[in-house]
Amino acid sequence: MKKHIYRILLASILFSVAPMHASETVYLLHGFMRSASSMKKASKALNKVGFETILWDYPSRKKKIEEHAQDLVKELRKTAKKNPGEPIHFFTHSMGGIVVRSAINHPKCPHEARIGKAVLLAPPNKGSRYAHFLNYIRPVKKLVGKKSGKELFRTSDFDHLGNFPSTMQVMVISGTFGWNPVLKGKNDGKVTYKESQLDTPYKHKKVFAGHSWIMKSKKAIEKGVDFMLQD
Repeated sequence: MKKHIYRILLASILFSVAPMHASETVYLLHGFMRSASSMKKASKALNKVGFETILWDYPSRKKKIEEHAQDLVKELRKTAKKNPGEPIHFFTHSMGGIVVRSAINHPKCPHEARIGKAVLLAPPNKGSRYAHFLNYIRPVKKLVGKKSGKELFRTSDFDHLGNFPSTMQVMVISGTFGWNPVLKGKNDGKVTYKESQLDTPYKHKKVFAGHSWIMKSKKAIEKGVDFMLQD
């Protein structure tokens, strides 16, 4: 009986929330050497509460971060033209958050994207010491390539791409399920809690998840969706 009542209440909440976000779009961006399919679980969760979602697939290894950002801006402009004045949001994993950060600072980025929310799962905002360590291993260096992979594995931080504007609300969700002798402090196995931090105002949450699968973590997705629904 209690479960039945709970389901009715949940359905009622979802029904009342959905119209509020019916015309708002969330772009989901995967991480380095991953695909859009890795973000499907988060996409479905966002759909359930009324958001339209776009699983933006991009060839992460084949272009530099700012080039990916330019491609993203072109898509954002199309969405903004379709829904003028409506916020465009982002839900990202790892390098996807860095691409969004660059896109937001692109001169042609639409206003709609600069008033949305962004959920960044395990973003290497301050670079990744572990990636820098791997850069000395020749086979790995060859595998990641000379474009965005080279940037990820050599850049100490991504402040040169610009900051999120004050018109945006941002949440960083960091994983803590990691043990790596190369890293100090809490980490997800590849990026530390400190390396995911931003210099501008934002909210920061932790979940017990590793870097490679945090985008599928139920807790991470719940925290991200809750943040999207907040006024």
